[in-house]
Amino acid sequence: MAASSPRHVLLVRTDRLGDMLLTLPMVPALKRAFPACRVTVLASAANAAAARHHPGVDHVEVDPQEAKGSRLRGVWSLVGQIRRLGCDVAVLVHPTPRLALAVYLAGVPIRIGTAYRAYSFLFNRRVSEHRSRPPWKHEARYNVNLLRPLGVEPAEVLPVRWQVGAEEAADVDRILQDAGLAGARLIVLHPGNSGSALNWAPAQYGELGRRLLAAGVRVIVTGSAAEVGLTASVAAGIATDAGPGAVDLGGKLTLAQLAALLRRCELYIGSSTGPTHLAAAVETPVVALYSPLRSNAPVRWAPIGDRVTVLQPALDVVCPRCLGPRCPYYHCMERHLGVDDVERAVRELLGL
Repeated sequence: MAASSPRHVLLVRTDRLGDMLLTLPMVPALKRAFPACRVTVLASAANAAAARHHPGVDHVEVDPQEAKGSRLRGVWSLVGQIRRLGCDVAVLVHPTPRLALAVYLAGVPIRIGTAYRAYSFLFNRRVSEHRSRPPWKHEARYNVNLLRPLGVEPAEVLPVRWQVGAEEAADVDRILQDAGLAGARLIVLHPGNSGSALNWAPAQYGELGRRLLAAGVRVIVTGSAAEVGLTASVAAGIATDAGPGAVDLGGKLTLAQLAALLRRCELYIGSSTGPTHLAAAVETPVVALYSPLRSNAPVRWAPIGDRVTVLQPALDVVCPRCLGPRCPYYHCMERHLGVDDVERAVRELLGL
């Protein structure tokens, strides 16, 4: 088989939702270069839905084990799982020793990965591009660049798309009808994240929600099942004595239903987290609140889309890590990115 004409490519990405959404631009790059190529994604339980809802992905496999600290657990089962796919190329977008070993033992003919890891000898096509050194590129560009050994070098990185299904769209219609929101102008506040990025305080989300209600739009607060306390707190902070307050849907939506809801909304507001990328993937305008941490830098991690506004604290610093209370700018998200700043951006996008 020539490296330039793959028949079946396996993309391996087994971490989180946002990471997968920034990996999926690899799919249209492959399909443009090789229209007859079959694309399978090896995903985690946490991010498989993104691959399943991408129109260019032909098949999704879930690795039930891969996670931080999984070591080599279940590696032989994974070897069999990969071998049965019959892929001629595997691209390890975010490799671990276990994943690299499994692809090697499965006998995939072409195994693509980065060149700087202790186990990179398990790859027979290695890409020499550091992601931790400037000048930084967007994560989606780094991912697409892993296709260079196949001769794929697209001039542009296409935005990822999430294809909303009829069933989840109907589910959301019912949810909005039951909440008295059918036909209303809707904005989503998503106040949580996984903890990998600094964020606004709940009180700030609440204050912004009250202002948006006063401007004549309805506010929905979303979050995962683990964030129901947070969403309840934010929704309570938006409550008013006169008229309806926010609708709290924390823990009440599947990921597919969240995507369908976001597509129905006029705007999404949240921090650096998977649902922020999801909102961009369904082409909903996004206001994203990003901290000055290098690991959170918009140049690498901003959502991809034409209607994305990224706001950061008004600081002329990029922090390699958060020093906590020792930092003179500690609580930078709360103190240096005000509700007024975000409200101004929201009003501009909505024409309020």
